[in-house]
Amino acid sequence: MIRIATAAIAVCLVGAGARAVEPSHPAHPAVGPADASYTYTIGPFVTEYEAPPPGSYSLPVIDRLDDHVVLDSNGGATSIAALTGNRLAVVAFVYTTCAEAAGCPLAEAIMQRLDRRLAEDPALAGRVRLLTISFDPQRDTPQRMATIRDAFTPKTDWAFLTTANEAQLAPILADFGQPVARLYYEDGTWTGLFRHVLKVFLLDEQSRVRNIYSTGLMSPDLVMNDLRTLAGEKDP
Repeated sequence: MIRIATAAIAVCLVGAGARAVEPSHPAHPAVGPADASYTYTIGPFVTEYEAPPPGSYSLPVIDRLDDHVVLDSNGGATSIAALTGNRLAVVAFVYTTCAEAAGCPLAEAIMQRLDRRLAEDPALAGRVRLLTISFDPQRDTPQRMATIRDAFTPKTDWAFLTTANEAQLAPILADFGQPVARLYYEDGTWTGLFRHVLKVFLLDEQSRVRNIYSTGLMSPDLVMNDLRTLAGEKDP
């Protein structure tokens, strides 16, 4: 059981040196300041359930994904399929200056718990790749992602990725069905914030989506059981 309490989070600029700037090529629809309540809310985040035992259920194929080019934290061009390498994968979309406790920080906290849990099970860890992908290439450069990676001190194969620009990012978000929109001030300048739906994706060895986790399902116990369920499949 996970209990995470969130306090009131103001709509503000976050990150070192962040300021409102005019986006040169907005890749996502504009959202007015009044819509900020959709993302920045007051109240507790509580998840209460017991994950079913591994192998006691099946996970149908939800979607089939194409491959996409990304940049690793060293700045090298690679692709999602190359990184997963016919392994199971857990993919989280974030932006590193997100301050919403039940948003990107929650996703990354769960990813870190998965990393530690997988490290305790080397056989399963060898079949799994964790991927954190930024949807803010303007600020989340490879160097920034490398710094974030070092802060999380991964114990398993956990990659922190970004893209070269919005044009490279757009087809990835579209393929995964990950909605993202910038929040703008009334004068049209970007607040530095995104409105987004928290999603973490479970992929099988064929890059097929087998589960999608959001706030009500963000439990490392459930994700671990899903990974073990997929690892035990004979013919998905």
